[in-house]
Amino acid sequence: MTCEQETTELAAYVMAALDPGETVRVDGHVRACPGCAGEVDEIRTALAAVRLLPDEELLGDWSGKLAELRETAVRAALAEGPPAPPPR
Repeated sequence: MTCEQETTELAAYVMAALDPGETVRVDGHVRACPGCAGEVDEIRTALAAVRLLPDEELLGDWSGKLAELRETAVRAALAEGPPAPPPR
């Protein structure tokens, strides 16, 4: 992505977890930005795939996987770099 939107903000948008003002702002941006619109589509596809997983795969024993998942998340966050400053 080459704009100011962060993947976490787009994911929150897809999951309807933003406040109304933020939702309006991100929605306007997504409508005008093909890159972010594609990212939103990818997030929706991933969430749809997760919803299809059997409960036992989601609720199973995660104790041996948490350290690896945490490390992967930290590496991904570091690879994204620092968040862009908010627009003025």
